[in-house]
Amino acid sequence: MKIKHLLCAFTAVIAIHSTANAAMEIDEKDFGPNYGTMTADLLVGKPAQLAGAIAGTALHVVGLPFSIASNSVDSSYEHLVRQPWDNMRRCVGCTPEYDNYVKRQNANTHEVRFIVDRPSEVIINTDQSVVVNPY
Repeated sequence: MKIKHLLCAFTAVIAIHSTANAAMEIDEKDFGPNYGTMTADLLVGKPAQLAGAIAGTALHVVGLPFSIASNSVDSSYEHLVRQPWDNMRRCVGCTPEYDNYVKRQNANTHEVRFIVDRPSEVIINTDQSVVVNPY
């Protein structure tokens, strides 16, 4: 019985500790790229992303007949071509989270953007027009 209580207490402590770490705020001073991340990204990350983007494009072309047969050309294009090439546009040394943070800071002040459900985005302009952009 004592072991069960000890096990329950240990499980509760682990659960509380893991949720506390998940709720920590981001320190914006160390959030962006630094010398180490930029060097690693230039020497390893960007060449690997380029190789992945080229390989994904080749796989998409090779698998195109099968994608057409299964009516999944859009999904294949999204995951094998568009996403890898979009990752190449991310700033050097940046994580995807930081890149999204920077892009949100430079957003047009006359637009409100919502990511509704992948792969679409709704843009509402202040002139009352609504534009839906599929990714």
